[in-house]
Amino acid sequence: MTKKFSKSPIPYLLAVLTLLASCALLFACNKTNANPLATSTCYELTANYEGDTLEVYQEILYYAPADTDGIVLHIYANAFNKTNDVIDISSAQINRKNVEFDIYGKDKTLLKLHYPTRKGKSVNISVQYTVTLPETDTRLGITARGISNLACFYPVVARYENGYREDCYNSFGDPFYHDISSFYVNVTLDEGLDVACSGEITDTRLVRVNGKDKKTLEIEAEFVRDFAMSVGKMSKVTGKAEIDGNEIGLTYCYIEDPYPARTLERISQSLSVFSEAFGAYPYKTFTVAQSNLSDAGGMEYGTFVTVSLTSSREEYLDTVTHETAHQWWYNLVGNDQINSAWLDEGLTEFCTYYFHYLTDNREKFKTEMNNISKSYAAFAAHKPTLGFDGSMNRPLSSYLTDGEYVAVCYFKGALLFNTLRELVGDGKFQASMQRYLADNRYGVATEDSLIAAFKSQGCDISGIVTSFINDTAVI
Repeated sequence: MTKKFSKSPIPYLLAVLTLLASCALLFACNKTNANPLATSTCYELTANYEGDTLEVYQEILYYAPADTDGIVLHIYANAFNKTNDVIDISSAQINRKNVEFDIYGKDKTLLKLHYPTRKGKSVNISVQYTVTLPETDTRLGITARGISNLACFYPVVARYENGYREDCYNSFGDPFYHDISSFYVNVTLDEGLDVACSGEITDTRLVRVNGKDKKTLEIEAEFVRDFAMSVGKMSKVTGKAEIDGNEIGLTYCYIEDPYPARTLERISQSLSVFSEAFGAYPYKTFTVAQSNLSDAGGMEYGTFVTVSLTSSREEYLDTVTHETAHQWWYNLVGNDQINSAWLDEGLTEFCTYYFHYLTDNREKFKTEMNNISKSYAAFAAHKPTLGFDGSMNRPLSSYLTDGEYVAVCYFKGALLFNTLRELVGDGKFQASMQRYLADNRYGVATEDSLIAAFKSQGCDISGIVTSFINDTAVI
């Protein structure tokens, strides 16, 4: 049974934290006014985590992109339980006034707040809700290992493109298409629980609530695509990486790992290699957490990733590298993951093995690219019988199976980027990718952005990219 926010076991504490959060939101977002990203959306979340329940008061400082009759948000949480609503919204306000709202769409994953906006004007959205976590090894839920994956739990403003994008959650791939935002989170939970999360834990306070020892964490995650946490009993090792003269704090949280220091070394090495190849990692921290994910080897978030347990040590480390590469291709450079998933997943899959190329293990790189080529060819050879479609710019909902999605977005995408590398040479390839990052940093890229980056180095790749996308290339 879903608990209402008003029945929280710690209403006084949440009321105080909510007041503090409201003040902090204005300060946190105003302090970046000199930054070109000053009008990016700010999220302030004040949460209490108890058992299987998150009780949250959330504020959003949002700059309207157009004149509209309302604001649309995604509430992905409801997609993680097919029988009961996961998120129970008790109230919504804009500029301190109650507003009517509708919940609609597939799996009830869209929320519309009925409030007219004017282009360029800021609005303060506040939502009060309870999230009841399902027992599931997915992005949002309590896993079989007792670790709670806390992603997709909060309402997030939909991207605006001549109207709000009302894409619903899809089980294939990563059905997310977000603008860069900043997150300021206060979470209260049992003192004994460990937390791995996006951003930086800036303060920890011990509190006593209803006879229980609790702690309140203050977390800042600025200029990222999203926010997530893993909560539970975890071991931890920490370290630092030197990137472009800056010290990056590294954290690796794990359930079981016989070689945690080696895993941390791989994390550090991946950050360093990709920083040198493409452009410096710009954040203060990077965190990797081990978790159960039944539908993926790992999952990327802003400055934070989760990685599934695997039987193969080599596969596990490559997954760590893959998810680290997503900090460049998804987080720093965004794209429409719903209709052009290859642009981040294909590039990231390529980078997983390009890491070995750049660290002088070129035989490993060659072997893995050959394996990818064979795997894709096995699907493509059976187009008539399987109904396989090798075109790359299409919605997640069009894929018939998870295998087809992986073959097209991961394997074929990786083959495209390796083809470009072989065609233009290592020097121009890296220069083009550095330009791609520089031109689209904190923004959203398309295949035209990629083509433009290569053209800046005197390389016209438009024909090759188009042939891969339209499935006319001979691979």
